[in-house]
Amino acid sequence: MLDQISEQVYFIVSRSFDSNITFIKTGDHEILIDAGTGLYTSNLDEDLQTLGSSIQSITDVVLTHSHIDHIGGIIPLLEAGSPKLYLHEAEAEPINQGDMSQTLGDTFGVDLPPFKIDVLLNEGDVLDFNKVKLRVFHTPGHSAGSIIMEIEDTGILLTGDTLFPGGSFGRVDFPTGSPEKLVDSLRRISEMQFEIGLPGHMNAMKYNARQSAMSSYKMAKQWFKM
Repeated sequence: MLDQISEQVYFIVSRSFDSNITFIKTGDHEILIDAGTGLYTSNLDEDLQTLGSSIQSITDVVLTHSHIDHIGGIIPLLEAGSPKLYLHEAEAEPINQGDMSQTLGDTFGVDLPPFKIDVLLNEGDVLDFNKVKLRVFHTPGHSAGSIIMEIEDTGILLTGDTLFPGGSFGRVDFPTGSPEKLVDSLRRISEMQFEIGLPGHMNAMKYNARQSAMSSYKMAKQWFKM
């Protein structure tokens, strides 16, 4: 399902095991936030074509983390074009050294070939895409290199697999997961000012997203007894 969030931001709700994907079109940049598993790239291409784009036109892919359901789609995107890839350094550095273990490809029976991350992200980085600026916040817990991003001056927060709607939050039982770090990341998010949350799974939080973040923080504290 393709959902227009703002003039330049579109939200594609996941199919099956895939992550959600956000598409941003601004000036010469056609940006994806996360790439799914790659199993449904033809569906993604159809969605993009309704917006006058295509997988060949993608210039940038910013990954909220490197799990296979978010990063697997990089392979068909690289086969179709030459997008620049962005990922937090905690997960980008192993990938750039040929270590794909944090993607969990082996866990889910996927043979993910090696590739290179072009831009290693850190807390506070601002990605300047013409009229759209993405501010990076490092939010470990679901994984060591998980990030969220604020689309500046829009009230939109891209929450990855850290924050989900309905009081939900990312799991911590995969390698590099941490309940303590996740709870602290949710606390940070609950203190931020935003109206709309676009998560890595489930539906968009279109209204009162900060209230949803506060609920998730409270639920996580209770769940992990903190």
